[in-house]
Amino acid sequence: MTNTSTPNERSLPSSNLRLYSTKSLQEDHADLLFSLTALINLCYSVGHTSSPYGILLPYSSKRLPTRASLVGEVGEEGFVLILSIETLEGAQVPIASASAKPFKELGYHEVMQESELLTNFKRKAAAPVLDPASSSGVIKDLGSGDIREPVNALRADTALPKWEILCNVVHPDYQKRGIADEMYNALIAEIRRREPEPKRIHLVITTMKELREAYYQKRGYVTTGEKRFGKGVGGSEVGFSVVEMEKIV
Repeated sequence: MTNTSTPNERSLPSSNLRLYSTKSLQEDHADLLFSLTALINLCYSVGHTSSPYGILLPYSSKRLPTRASLVGEVGEEGFVLILSIETLEGAQVPIASASAKPFKELGYHEVMQESELLTNFKRKAAAPVLDPASSSGVIKDLGSGDIREPVNALRADTALPKWEILCNVVHPDYQKRGIADEMYNALIAEIRRREPEPKRIHLVITTMKELREAYYQKRGYVTTGEKRFGKGVGGSEVGFSVVEMEKIV
């Protein structure tokens, strides 16, 4: 069961890494929330325009249209980790962030109302898809030529608490320093703190295949679903794929 006694704000072992609730960000740290939204959008734009595959999405596309977008996406039960540096004037400037929330299956009408590409990908809740001959994340094309569903048994264990990892970003100037791994490890540690029983947790992440699939595969995630968006969708010059990945820890 999820631990509901979490404070709105808490320092973590790293002196510049802090945990926030969306309520705390919205009510007590409006400037930080503004800077965080800008950071996430910057990382999103740079990543999708500097890919070796070409312009996956135009620089003008935004991951978060407004500050309220992150608050709504993470929700009251989720949390946001922010790694900051302090300016000479004493202001805290975020350089990395990661967030997570208890996983929620979207219903049909919720999916249809969402405009964000990543959120649109999430499917209506369905019975687990099992294939005895496949247990290592093999993907089966269901015939549409567009959407592919999982055929492994990851989704079968519905008794486990299930969490979704959301925006995990590092400012381009601070990448390749191990910060992404630090943020990820802190994120998992916080989820474990909130879910002391049982000891195993089901993790889900939706990300762009061309940019982040390999990163999460190295960390033990299995690709359980994939959707292809063709050239022109969202202004893409080459098209791209969005994958859903899962892991039990």
